[in-house]
Amino acid sequence: MPHISNDDLPIAHSPQRVSGMKVPDELPLPAEPNINIDTSKDAWRQTGFLMKKEWDLIQISLNLSAALVKTGYAPSARSMIMASYASMWSRSLLTLSDAAGLVRGGSYQTAMPLIRQSIELAAAHKGLIDEIDEWKRWTHEAFASHPETKSIEIGIGGYFAGSIIAEDPIMKIIYRASSDFARSNFGPTALFVANEATHEKYPLHFADRSFHLGWTQLLFGWILSVSGLLLETGLSQTHEFPADDALKTRIIQYLDDSKKVTSDESQCRLLEWTDTDNRKRYIISNFRRQSTDAAVKLLI
Repeated sequence: MPHISNDDLPIAHSPQRVSGMKVPDELPLPAEPNINIDTSKDAWRQTGFLMKKEWDLIQISLNLSAALVKTGYAPSARSMIMASYASMWSRSLLTLSDAAGLVRGGSYQTAMPLIRQSIELAAAHKGLIDEIDEWKRWTHEAFASHPETKSIEIGIGGYFAGSIIAEDPIMKIIYRASSDFARSNFGPTALFVANEATHEKYPLHFADRSFHLGWTQLLFGWILSVSGLLLETGLSQTHEFPADDALKTRIIQYLDDSKKVTSDESQCRLLEWTDTDNRKRYIISNFRRQSTDAAVKLLI
């Protein structure tokens, strides 16, 4: 009989059990913040008027995710594998909700790192399907007593599903762009604080939260794309989230409605473009502050 090493043995199921699982019936988007900033209040109002369809779709996606996750409480589905998926899903969804609130209030630059984070978490939600052993290993080591520091040792449990992002043609562009725009790069900085700048002038707007239609369309489109990825992944996890036919139908209809919005070329969109030096750059089309302004195309 051949010798089987410990490395060849399957990793045991997680020692913890899922208990006290709480999933709200609805996940409401942020309400208008109680801040006395006229520009932010105006951005909130204009976004609600001009982008009501997108705002409503984001709200629908949050509620559909909650309904789908709730099916994981069925006895046959309630496992630590389900919990691994739901944990990443929860973090990504709340991050998207917070980002949507910031966008509606005119804090476009602040939403960028949150969108980037939401993609990493959504990718982890999907990546764990094939890499669940990484989660299992962590669960066996986590929550143990650490005598030297007299603490409960949880551990980082490092995990990054970079291949999921790289293989997704939409997510990889949003991820790279939101990363570049969240950093201190000069081009994105100018777009946030002086988006009407030309070669002759630089109209600086310090700490600006004024409404900008282009930013709102672009970022709402990104948020809808990430929320769609979460729902598509959840639908594929049929053992952990056994949705009934009615819920599946609602989600499929939502995904169709959402993709029509995110693929609308009349709205502000960002695409990758490779120049003659083989550098990947961004083209932003239909960029304008107000709907009555002339749309411009920008190369970043």
